[in-house]
Formats: sequence, C-alpha cells, structure tokens
Amino acid sequence: MYRFNIWKIVLILGVLVFSVLYLIPTPDSFYNPLYGNLPLWMQEKLPPFEVTEAHELKVNLTEVEYPEGISFQDTTRELEDIFGVHLGKLDFAQDVDYEFDTTEAREFYVRFLSEKARQNPQATLDNLHLRGSLPVFVRRLIPDTRLKLGLDLKGGVHLVLEVDLEASKAALFKEHALSIPDELRTEDILCREVDWVEGEDALNVFVGIPSRFRSDAQQKTQYLEKAQRILNEIEFFENASLSNETEIQAVYQLRLTQSGIQQYSEQAIEQVLIVLRNRVDAFGVSEPSIRREANQPRIIVELPGAEDSSKPLQIVREMGRLEFKLVKKSPAGGNFWSGTTDTPPPDNIPEDSEISYHRETGNWYVLESPVLLTGDRITDAFPTTGRTSFDIVVSLSFDGPGRRKFAQITGDHIGEHLAILLDGKVQSAPVIQDQIVGNAVIQGNFTYEEASYLSNILKAGAFPVGVQIAKEDTVGPTLGKESIDNGILAALIGLGIVLVFMVIYYRLSGLIALVALVFNMVIILGALAGFGAALTLPGIAGLVLTIGMAVDANVLIFERIREELRTGKAVWAAITNGYQRAFLTILDANLTTFFTALVLYHFGTGPIKGFAVTLGIGILASMFTAIVVTREIYGLTIGNRDVQQLSI
Repeated sequence: MYRFNIWKIVLILGVLVFSVLYLIPTPDSFYNPLYGNLPLWMQEKLPPFEVTEAHELKVNLTEVEYPEGISFQDTTRELEDIFGVHLGKLDFAQDVDYEFDTTEAREFYVRFLSEKARQNPQATLDNLHLRGSLPVFVRRLIPDTRLKLGLDLKGGVHLVLEVDLEASKAALFKEHALSIPDELRTEDILCREVDWVEGEDALNVFVGIPSRFRSDAQQKTQYLEKAQRILNEIEFFENASLSNETEIQAVYQLRLTQSGIQQYSEQAIEQVLIVLRNRVDAFGVSEPSIRREANQPRIIVELPGAEDSSKPLQIVREMGRLEFKLVKKSPAGGNFWSGTTDTPPPDNIPEDSEISYHRETGNWYVLESPVLLTGDRITDAFPTTGRTSFDIVVSLSFDGPGRRKFAQITGDHIGEHLAILLDGKVQSAPVIQDQIVGNAVIQGNFTYEEASYLSNILKAGAFPVGVQIAKEDTVGPTLGKESIDNGILAALIGLGIVLVFMVIYYRLSGLIALVALVFNMVIILGALAGFGAALTLPGIAGLVLTIGMAVDANVLIFERIREELRTGKAVWAAITNGYQRAFLTILDANLTTFFTALVLYHFGTGPIKGFAVTLGIGILASMFTAIVVTREIYGLTIGNRDVQQLSI
C-alpha cells in the first residue's frame, strides 16, 4: 500500500519551482522593487537614507560594520556607482542635477543641485528602490542571478592575473615607512625616520628622545614603553624589539612575519577584486566574471562579448595610482628643477627627493618625495574642455577632506609647480597660480577617448599592489555560435535516441523516466544559474553525458521491477522491492563518478572545471529524479489502485 508523503511532494515541487525561477528572465521593473538595488550586505548593515531639510539624501556610515575586505572608501565608491546608474535612469545628470559628498563625520550625501532634482527628493528616493520589499531570508532563497553563457559559447576575453607577492611586500613596507611616523607623532612620540631593511624583511624605527626626558629615567622609560606599545599594535608585524639605544634616540625593529605577509596579500587580493569589478563595470562590459582562483594568488577575469583583448589588458595593466607631489626647486635658481630628454638628470639629489619622468615626452623632473594627496580622495573624474582653451582635460572632484587638503596644498605653494603622477609617471606639472577650492584638472593633450579612459580608471580606484598577466586568451563569437549549435544538436540527438529507446522498450514506464529526465535537465541548468556558474562547451558535454547517466539509473530500477514481477508479486510490491534492491547499485555507481568529478574540479582548470561542475550537479540531480521523483509518480498514479499489470 502506497503511503502519501507530503514532505516528498513539497520537496519535489520546491526543487522544480526554484529551478524554473532561476531560468526564466525577470524584468527590472519587477525585479528591482523586490530585491533592491543596494547589495544585500548594505541593505542589512546600512541605516536608512534620510531626506534632509536642504532637500538632500544622507546616510550616516559612522557605526557601520563593514564586511571583511570592504572599507569606508569602498562603500562610498560603490554607493556613488549605484546612485549614478539609477539616477541616470531617472534622467538626472551628475554635476548638473546632483553631486556626491562625504564629511569627516563619515556621512555620505547626495546633494541635489537643479530645481528639477530638488523638487521632490522623497519621491526620487522611493523610485531608486535602494532596499527590496522581500524579507532577507526569502531573498537568500529566491534567485538573484540568471544562467550565463561562458566565453567559449559567447566569445570574449579570458585573462589570468597573478598578484605580485614581492610587489605587495614592497608596497607594505613603503606604506608603513610613511604611515608609522605620522602615527607616532599623533601620540606625541618623536619619530626621526623609518628605514626598510630589505634583506631582512624588517623596518628600523628611529624614535627620538626629547631632551626633557633624558635626565629623568622614569619619564624616559614611560615614553619609550608608550612608543613600543604603539609599534606592537601595527598590523602584520611581530612585536617591536629594541635593537639600539643611545642618549638621544632608540631604534626599534619591526620584523614582517610569514603569516603577516600572507594576511596582507589576502587583503590585497580582495581589494584588487573590488577595483577590477569597478573598472569592468565602468567600461560597460556585460556579464563579467571576476573571481579568485581557490587557494592561489590568482584572479580569473572573463569578459563575454569583448572582441579583442587590447582594452581589457589596458584596464588591468594600469595600476591607476594618482599622486600629487611638488617639483623641487632648482639649486641653480628658480622653482622648477627639470630637464628634457637631451639633458641628463642630476647624479646627486637631496635625500628627500626623487627623479620621475613624463609619460609622453620622457622629460625628467626632480620631485619632493612626500605624497601630498592621492587618488583615494577622488569621488568623480570626467573629461571636459579646459577653462582657457578647447583642449580636452580630465576634471577631478574630491571628497570633503580631499577638497580641504587640496585647497591647503595649493594655498601654501602658490607660484610652485605641482606634479600630477599616474603610476609613478608625471602626467603634467602645472604652476599653482592661485588657491584651488574646487576641482583639479589633469592636462595631457588627450583625445576624448583617452580622457574618458583615464577618468574611468581614476574613478574605479588604484590597485593596492602590482598585478601581472599570466595568461591571455581571446575567443571569437563565431566559434561560440558554432559551439552552441553543435552542443544543442548533440543534446537533442542524444535525448531523441534515449526517448525512442525508453518508450519502445519500457512503454509507459519509459515515459515516466522521460518526465524525470526533463526534470533533471531543468535542475542542472537552474543549479548552474544559482551557483553563478556559466554554461560552457565542456558543460554541455557534461549535460549530454548526464542524460545517459540519468537514464541508466532508471534502467537499473526498471529491470529490478521486471524481475520482481516475474516472481509473481503484486505490482506495487514489485515496484517497492525494485527500488529498494536497485538503490545500493545506483548509489555505488553514482558516488564513484561524483568523486571523480570532485577530483577533476579540484585539480583541473578552466574547461575541465566546467565539465566537472556540470557532471557533479547532473549526478546529484539524476539520483534525485530517478530514486525520488519517479517513485512518487508511480505512487500517485498506481500506488493505491488495484492494478494487475504494469506497462514495463
């Protein structure tokens, strides 16, 4: 006697519904209000946006708990990107209808400028659909992705990037050599200099002892203990050790640990991922796939639809680090120490100076080493025409602290030359005519395309460490179309042959197996979409193979049922025993293949992984449909009926 199992029916229907939901297209007009346009972590952790009395949108980010690898600046940049896209859909133009701003109190503002934008800010906020109406737990279940085609089917560019660990270590030492003195000075500790001991992976910190402490042993001890306590709290380095002490200074050594460089590299890779996503989004590449390779300092970038690799290569090769430095005053007189390519640069320059070259002309400049301002403070960059000419320039907007710092720099150094460097090369070195309290401008004889490219790079942010291209492949769309056609044809031929065989050989039971087979295909494609995987040519091969494996399980079950019927057992008893006797055989055969798929996925790369993913999902789906779905179909149709003969 068949017992109706409500939980099995709910399970089958639930899997079917979710699989179909992942496959059907969803229009933005329906999708956005349900899910919201902010990432889920922002919807959970950010306080609601408020409409201020000045008709602005504001959110306070002071007490926000950021996910690992995401900073305040990353958050504000992502907010600017989201608002920029969706305000554009409402016909608002940046710098005409609105602008962004951040304050020292970590408040993020969308300031409306035009009368049109200021007319009804609450309605604008509502139309942005920043937060979804679905509860969070429902959104974690209902899909927010759709099935994508891989590069071999759609065509595009495949890049493998390696993070330069040596460069990341050098960047870490350089960063701390600049930040430690400032950090100590804020605590009233005199730091004379910080030297990088390259051969030993260590920093020597020279802490000066003020004269007022030299004669009082207790005060001197407290002063040095305070300095050492601050140094011990520096991330990635082991506790500071006193290497030398004189009457006027103490030298502490900070040694970089292996776990420290590993931790720093992990953070750097996550930051590179964020910058890459921002850059790819800025250049309008649809459906990009940017992911980290498991347990490796490598990043896989797949850009479907990109016709050649020139622009993607340029996107990832540019570090995008913008710096402002003063040009050193010439010892021969004047305030501009520079020379052309025909003039050799000086051999001896002051310790606090460096030589840098122009990106285009190769002219050299002697710059003061301290960085006055970096591109981290940029909120927007866009191409425009110069104020006194029709040349194309890049205009930069800073956040609140950045604007104040830039105004201070230009106010304190009127008449001097301010070098603007991109990735260590001088882009331009204009003379500061007056204090600048608004936007900065980068000149460079740009075309509009070059200015737009530079603007997008600067808006997306700089890589925290160097990256290098380990592998580059370009797949043409013609190959993709041919692959899709051949793959679909192979799947249809295989499905057709299986259909004919099952119906002829197993009759009505064969039709039940075919229903399960279609269900199996829906589950596989839905699972690929749900995991964010892309359907590739090897994936189609795995799909075709799964068709045969799914039917194989049904064949085992049907043959067991036939054996039970030959012994004279009743129909339902034969079905029950047939499933029980075939279960272990099916489990053994599928588990061995599933473990093989796991090995292929773990050790394989690229296409092999695509095949392994589809095969693994197909095995689990075929077991579910063969053992659970077909049995419940038998149960619902003939389980409680007095059937004397089974069409098998």
